[in-house]
Amino acid sequence: MTHVGIDLTQFVTDPYTSGIQRVLQYLAREWPIDEIPCDFVVPVGDEFLLLGAGQAAGLIDSAFGAQGADEVRRAVGLGVAALAEECPRVRQSGLLAMYSSWLLPEVSYLPNVLDRLELFRQTMPVAMIGYDALPMTDPANYRFTPGTAALVSEYFRLLAAADAVVCISEFSRDAILRRLRRAASARTEVAHPGGDHVPIAHKEMSKHSTRRQVRFLRLGTLEARKRPMEIIRAFQHARREGINAVLQFVGAPSASDPGINAELAQACRQDSNISWIQAASDEEVHRAFLDSDVFLSFGIEGYGIPVLESIRRATPVLYGGVQPAGDLMQGSGGRNAGGDSHEALVEMFRRYADASEAQALSSEVKPQAVPRWRDFTGAVARIAGDCVG
Repeated sequence: MTHVGIDLTQFVTDPYTSGIQRVLQYLAREWPIDEIPCDFVVPVGDEFLLLGAGQAAGLIDSAFGAQGADEVRRAVGLGVAALAEECPRVRQSGLLAMYSSWLLPEVSYLPNVLDRLELFRQTMPVAMIGYDALPMTDPANYRFTPGTAALVSEYFRLLAAADAVVCISEFSRDAILRRLRRAASARTEVAHPGGDHVPIAHKEMSKHSTRRQVRFLRLGTLEARKRPMEIIRAFQHARREGINAVLQFVGAPSASDPGINAELAQACRQDSNISWIQAASDEEVHRAFLDSDVFLSFGIEGYGIPVLESIRRATPVLYGGVQPAGDLMQGSGGRNAGGDSHEALVEMFRRYADASEAQALSSEVKPQAVPRWRDFTGAVARIAGDCVG
């Protein structure tokens, strides 16, 4: 009988609330447990807790309900401690005997996660979810401290060798096949993550006529591949030419390039029409979307869940570069701005700082067209469940 083990070690060891953890949340919430039995597996000392899908969803939800990194870790730690009192425990040898396949749903460079995946793939099929940035395609994302490069290499070796990989986009699949040299015959499928965790919101369509400034929003961490500096410089260029618009950044500082953080902070000091919220609450993020006229997504994204979140909130998206979610929503709230070069970005700001152009863009938004989590999770469950064959 099919029985899938899902490794949550990475999440409980270092919990966050970004796109990958949103994937975890909806794997637990939407897993078709009646069709494909599973356990979400959490380490506690030398043993492992076996969580049902509902218990795992509650644990992951606790992270999304907390504010700030310290509170997220505390909430997850308390959640694991509570579950330890009620969930069955087994040792690793017991896991080997229980499951017909094993799923690693996160990126992880933890030695115990990687060693376990290598051990398990000797006795059962293993599946992984393939995400976006690879060291070969986005080197700026990877600034290794001594001793960690080998673990990163091991993770990507296992991604190339897994029995099945579910990629979050066609771009991700192509990169894994081409750059990791995953065998073309190996099972490598695409399933698009959902955006329906955000309730559909509605805006007053008349607001452009009563407000002088168009508001642009950029949400996400300030990594170089997401073009934050290019966006800042293009906006400054357009401002010098006379546009009267607002640009707001919402997201954590860059972990790989402090120069990006310094440049944005300086831009905010120089121009009151540029702002940056670093540790926004869920309510602040929601309000930022509702108060904005246009959401910006540029550079290289393996997928781009914020694009979907924006469209669900009736905020249209301008995108450029590698943007799978943007392409998916083209004509339904997404519009390609013609690239992510300086020239393309300056022209975008010139055009859409005009309130009538922003209003026309808003008229294309179709929140119901956003992909559903149920479809994504069903595809992952099906592939992880039947990769035995």
